[in-house]
Amino acid sequence: MTTKAEHIDTLARTLYGEAKPHDVQDATAIACVVMNRVALPNWPNDVEAVCIQPYQFSCWNTSDPNRERIFKANGAWFDKCVEIATQAVEKRLADPTNRSTHYHTPAVKPAWSRGKKPVYYTNGHVFFNDIDTPPPASAKEALNQIRPIGKTDTMIATKIGGAASIGIGAVSQAVETLEPALPLATILAKAAPWAIVAVLALVLLYIAWSRYQARKEGKI
Repeated sequence: MTTKAEHIDTLARTLYGEAKPHDVQDATAIACVVMNRVALPNWPNDVEAVCIQPYQFSCWNTSDPNRERIFKANGAWFDKCVEIATQAVEKRLADPTNRSTHYHTPAVKPAWSRGKKPVYYTNGHVFFNDIDTPPPASAKEALNQIRPIGKTDTMIATKIGGAASIGIGAVSQAVETLEPALPLATILAKAAPWAIVAVLALVLLYIAWSRYQARKEGKI
C-alpha cells in the first residue's frame, strides 16, 4: 500500500517535471489538476496512480528527458514542490483552476482542447474543466490526441513527398515527348528519376527527424 509520504513525493516530482521552474502559481494549478482527477471516477483513485498513469504527465514518459531530471530533483525549488504537494494531498490547497482536469502549454493545440475555452491561465499553461476525452490507452493514441495523425510532421512530409514525386513524374513524361526536338530534354528526362529519389530521401530524413524530436519531447 502506498503511503502518504510516497504520494507526496510522487506529486512533488510531477510538479518539478511539469510546472514552469520556480513558478508557484503554475505548480499549484497542476497539483490541483491531479487532485481533481483523483476525485473523479474516470481516473485512478489515488495521487500516485494519477501521476504515473501512462501517457498523461509527460515527465513520467520513459522517453522524456525530464524523467531522469525528476528522479534527481533537489534544491529549493523541489522543496517548494514538496510543500505544495503536501498541501494538496492533505486537502489544504485552494483550487484556483475551477476544478480543471486538463492543461497544456500555449505552444501546442491538442485535439481535445479545440473548441474549448480555458478557465485558468498561468505563465506556463492553460487549464480546462470541461474535457470529456477518455484517457489514452496507448502511446500512439496519446500522440494522436496531441497531434491528430493528419497534422503530424510524418503525414505532412509524406503528403509533400507524394505530391512532389507525382509532379516530377508528370514533368518527366512531358519532357520525354520533347526529346526529339530538344537535346536538353534528354538530360532532364534522365535526371527526373534521380530527382524523385532525392525528394523521397529528404522526406524520409524529415520523418526520422520529426519522430526523434517527438521522442525527445516525450510525445511518443
